[in-house]
Amino acid sequence: MPTRLTAQDFDQEVLILFDAYVHGNLDRRGFLAQAQKFAKAGMTAAGLLAALSPDFAAGQQVAQDDARLRIERLSYPSPAGTGSVKGYLVRPASAGTNKLPAVLVIHENRGLNPHIEDIARRLALDGFMAFAPDALTSAGGYPGDEEKAVAAFASLDQTKAREDFVAAAHWLKARNDASGKLGVVGFCYGGGIVHLLTTRLPDLNAAVSFYGNTPAPAEAAKVKTPLLVHQADVDERNNASWPAYEAALKAVGVKLAVYRYPGTQHGFNNDTTPRYDAAAAKLAWERTMAFLKANLQASPATSASANTSPGVRLRGTLQSVTQGSVTLKTRSGEVIELALPASLAVMEVYPIELADIKAGSFVGVGGMPQADGSQRAIAVTVFPESARGTGEGYRPFDLMPQSTMTNATVADLAATPDGRTLQLKYKGGQKTIVVPPGTPIVTFKPADRSLLVPGASVSLTAQTLDDRPTVQRINAGRNGFALPY
Repeated sequence: MPTRLTAQDFDQEVLILFDAYVHGNLDRRGFLAQAQKFAKAGMTAAGLLAALSPDFAAGQQVAQDDARLRIERLSYPSPAGTGSVKGYLVRPASAGTNKLPAVLVIHENRGLNPHIEDIARRLALDGFMAFAPDALTSAGGYPGDEEKAVAAFASLDQTKAREDFVAAAHWLKARNDASGKLGVVGFCYGGGIVHLLTTRLPDLNAAVSFYGNTPAPAEAAKVKTPLLVHQADVDERNNASWPAYEAALKAVGVKLAVYRYPGTQHGFNNDTTPRYDAAAAKLAWERTMAFLKANLQASPATSASANTSPGVRLRGTLQSVTQGSVTLKTRSGEVIELALPASLAVMEVYPIELADIKAGSFVGVGGMPQADGSQRAIAVTVFPESARGTGEGYRPFDLMPQSTMTNATVADLAATPDGRTLQLKYKGGQKTIVVPPGTPIVTFKPADRSLLVPGASVSLTAQTLDDRPTVQRINAGRNGFALPY
């Protein structure tokens, strides 16, 4: 299978030209003419355009015929817009006719293509009723060809198109199988429509904008919706206007979380093109799901409280520390300010020797799968006896692609030319782990906040409380010790 191209395989100026082409600021002929100087090694300007264009099969995450989903193509009325608009509705099949929180999915400037349909399916698998309208309905619908879609999109009456999305929100929220909670997620053009909807729909419960343009700052006073914003790093077209709008949102007290992902291109979440950034997209989607679940799926007991989200793991180095907060620079280069609650749990992680792993030890091993079915250890944690049984089992691990975590008891161990081999047993299974020489071996113990100093290496679990990222547990190294994970 050929290796997928990434943004790093293209000159930055080519990516900028492609962005201009996609957004209608440069036609095909203009792109080809200006990209020709970057053609090399047999790759023509037309070849560059083809390489940058979407590959929907490569990006599909949920099959169109997934038995876990119930999918309908239907239409809804839009009397102030184009009259009648087609869309793609997806619900978990297991939900039957139960009322579900709904999420409106707003596409990029190419209509309801297979990628946006896949986004709707992903949302449905997380327990939402997802609906993706097609703004190209009045132009014949998404034509099955991205170049034709861009041309058709340019012909739309945007005033009516905006009304079509407002009508979609009202129609979706009023459905008999909707819970009454409504969120919206949009990408690029759709990210801009998300911001528009927050100024038009004061009862919208959650809004997520991926690299969208913004309204005039004066419009911020109309926003009553909790808002999550994901920004690309290289996206001057949208980022230039953001600071003024952000300041206006904060001035009127909008619940707002904003993340900018270092080194990413506009469109980094779209996994059908080389601009896709897997690490940034994964993190942004995790944040999106946590945000939507907190605002749309909260039980009556928790919905009256401030915005709360499931935990997210972060790793990096502390940049600054105050009594009530820390600033973290993540391993990917992102800088995040997090609150420190009174109930904060602090653990000191410190190194020990390979010889400290003994038969009967309960360990956690971050590993990478090997061709023979064994695991090669990235790092090993020896749990104190009081923590025996924590997270027992074998599962994927978020340290790096394909990494795993095995929390289990050491049944046997033996020295080998490649280091040491551990036989681990856990409820329901067992694993063979090869621990090469030099593998970090650590353990941990309770500590206090004196460990939290600028420069400290940390890993932490955070969740959103009162619409602010808040640390729940933090593991830290002392005197410059770098945590292995």
